[in-house]
This record gives sequence, structure tokens and C-alpha cells, in this order.
Amino acid sequence: MRLLLDEHYPHSACEKLRRRGIDVVSVQRDWPWFLAASDTEVLRAAVADGRVVVTEDISTFPAAIAAIPDHLGVVYCRSHVFPRTGPGVARLVDSLVTLLAHPPSGLGSAPIVWWLQPAVPA
Repeated sequence: MRLLLDEHYPHSACEKLRRRGIDVVSVQRDWPWFLAASDTEVLRAAVADGRVVVTEDISTFPAAIAAIPDHLGVVYCRSHVFPRTGPGVARLVDSLVTLLAHPPSGLGSAPIVWWLQPAVPA
């Protein structure tokens, strides 16, 4: 499954996911032309590139989902659970790796909306 990290996430999260074998791009560094883009434009580009969007735009992304109903999945992350701090980014990476190891049916191929939960430490 291929991911697109929305603009909130530092590129370090993308780099850590790549080191763990995840096919991921970040708006921050890989797709910077989307830094000022609408959520709809970001979701449309993710669909065109075969990617699931990871975002914390909980209040605004539903409009993009309504505009692009045939997306490949959106993973919502609560900013208070996955803050953009060192430990928060590490928790995000671990949780995404866990999600991708055991994804809900259809994520990556159907318009699934998923709320990311923190991974349980091993």
C-alpha cells in the first residue's frame, strides 16, 4: 500500500517509514507544490498516484472526500495522539507500520476512511 503524508507531517516521518519498507511520499518535501493546495487537490493527486492519504485535517478533509468519493483511502490521525514531536512522530510511524501490516479490508483499493490508533508496544 502506498501512502501520502499530508503537509502537517515532517519529512522525517516519511524517511522513517521508508526505512521500514513503506512506499510513502510527503507533501512537505516530495510534493511541495501541494503545500498551499486544497484538500480536494491533494486527494485527487493521491488517487492519480495510487496513494492513501494520511492527514490530521479532520474538520476539512470530509469535503474533499465528498468531492472525490472514489478515493483509495484516508487515514485520519488526531494531533493530540500523534503530535509533531519526536515521540509523536515515532508513535505515528509505528502505528502506520502496524496498520499496513494488518489493514482493514479495502484500504488502498476502496474509499475507506480510517482513524489511526496508537500501536501497542511489543
